[in-house]
Amino acid sequence: MSSTNPPLPQAPTAPPAAVPTRKRFFWGLGGVVDQLVYNNLNGLMDSIYVNAMGLSPTIIGLARSVPRLLDLVTDPFIGHLSDNTRSRWGRRRPWMFVGALITAFCAVMMWYPPTHCAPWITTTFVVGMCVLLLTFGYSMFMIPYTAQGYELSTDYNERNHIFKWRLYCFAAIGFFGPWILALCLKLEGPMANVTRGANAIHTVSLIIAAVVLLAACGPIFGCRERGEHAAEKKIKFREALRLTLRNKAFWPLVAGNFFAKFGMAVTGSFFYYVMVYHVSGGDNSTGAIRLAVFSNTYNVATFAGMALMVRFTDRVGKKPALLTLLLLSALAYISVYFTLRPQTAGWVLGVADLLHQTFAIPAFIGQIWPLLVTALCIGCFTFTMPMVMNSMLADVCDVDELECGQQRQAFYSAMFVTCDKLAVALAMFLQGLLVAASGFSAKLATQTPETIGFWMKALLFTQPVGFCLGFLCVLAYPITRAKALEVRRLIDARKAGK
Repeated sequence: MSSTNPPLPQAPTAPPAAVPTRKRFFWGLGGVVDQLVYNNLNGLMDSIYVNAMGLSPTIIGLARSVPRLLDLVTDPFIGHLSDNTRSRWGRRRPWMFVGALITAFCAVMMWYPPTHCAPWITTTFVVGMCVLLLTFGYSMFMIPYTAQGYELSTDYNERNHIFKWRLYCFAAIGFFGPWILALCLKLEGPMANVTRGANAIHTVSLIIAAVVLLAACGPIFGCRERGEHAAEKKIKFREALRLTLRNKAFWPLVAGNFFAKFGMAVTGSFFYYVMVYHVSGGDNSTGAIRLAVFSNTYNVATFAGMALMVRFTDRVGKKPALLTLLLLSALAYISVYFTLRPQTAGWVLGVADLLHQTFAIPAFIGQIWPLLVTALCIGCFTFTMPMVMNSMLADVCDVDELECGQQRQAFYSAMFVTCDKLAVALAMFLQGLLVAASGFSAKLATQTPETIGFWMKALLFTQPVGFCLGFLCVLAYPITRAKALEVRRLIDARKAGK
């Protein structure tokens, strides 16, 4: 008798149907909402609240951190409620609809703080608007939206291609986002260096709200959900939390993202201050335009690099790809210390003049071309990471489904986003303290060399370190391509046997 055990019979499983391009596009439109809220509205708080309205950076840091701390409680509940929603419209879309409405409302109302009232009233208003925008509007849309993306496909590689569309839309609106402040200053005309965007933001915010609502219609009305969850048994919150806490594949990604996001966010606003007061000598309009050009450059790189990174990930696997991107991102942010400066060297100005004469690129933009090289690296390496990481999280949800027999994508999305927001909350609170500690004063047309030096050193000592710590965390991620495929096979076999 042979000692070799015969192979176990496998239930035949059909290959997963490819998600149509139209459906990928509709779902990807949610990335527009993500970009406008998480980056654009959030990024305008420093330039409008602090630099234009003269509010304390410490107060704004507090206003940004409070919603993230509340999210520690609310986000898991939103995810849990979405997973357990049983309605004719599905588990995700009702929550996304309400979240989009709240977000659009706050996008307009948040720019009317009662600055002439007592400080505590102004602070309460700003904090309240931030809570409504981020804790409720953003979370109620993004958590079910991300879970909806996890559910679109069960194929290991196709998940990369699906999340690529979210980043395409994210990067597309990113072309316009950095010009929001420049548009405000343009609308204010000769008064731009006095009002600094505080007046025109009231008009521009109406456009932002309209775009949020239109983009949200894509995943809400263009991605109908399958009805297979209607009869699925609901799970209690405590049990959902217990199962998530013991998922060893989930937490290396959470920790890696936490450190990378914290490193980027804690000094993220320094890009604006350095560009205005260091690179542009205190000229708000020129600084805003240069910052927009910098942002557009990394958006171009994100577009150009996305397809390349998808192919690279398909070839080497998700974990090796993410580790590579973390290290390359650290190097890109180290280069900021050397490129985010007024360029006066002869060879730099020579290239700027050549660009001006050959391609009609404005000289004041060409003078910062070394920084644009940095922006290309950031766009190609750093801003393609969410595509890989979200695809890895979808595989984590498969591991959980194999163990507990239920699909709980929204709860995992919520827990991941909660830890992401916790990193940003801590970073935003410290960011306000760092801005104040640097000696910045909105009353000064230019800032002291000591203040600028503080900003430059802080950029060097925070952002690359965050990526390196994230790299060490992701090393512990246990799901390989082979394991992901085997988990998916077992799930499909179990379903086929029912």
